[in-house]
Amino acid sequence: MSKDDIKKIAITALVCVAVTWCAATSDYSPVKPQQDRPVLRFVKRLAKVGLWVLWCAEPAPPAPNMAYHAQAYDRDGNRVLDHGKGW
Repeated sequence: MSKDDIKKIAITALVCVAVTWCAATSDYSPVKPQQDRPVLRFVKRLAKVGLWVLWCAEPAPPAPNMAYHAQAYDRDGNRVLDHGKGW
C-alpha cells in the first residue's frame, strides 16, 4: 500500500465516524431512538463497569524465569542467550 492509499483509507474512516456520530446524536436523526430506554441504559452501564473491573482486576503476569533463557553455552563455557527458547 502506498502512502496515498493509507491516507485515503484514514480520511474515509474519519468521515464514516463523523457521519455515524452525527446520525446517532442529532435531534433530527431518523435512526436515533425517540424514547428513553432505562433497561438498555442499565445494561450499558453494567457492561462498562464490568469491563473496567475485569481490566483492573487482572493479576499481573508472573515474573519470567530468566534461567531457562540462557541454556546455550559458547566454546569457553559461558552461558549465552538461546534465541530459540526466548519466547
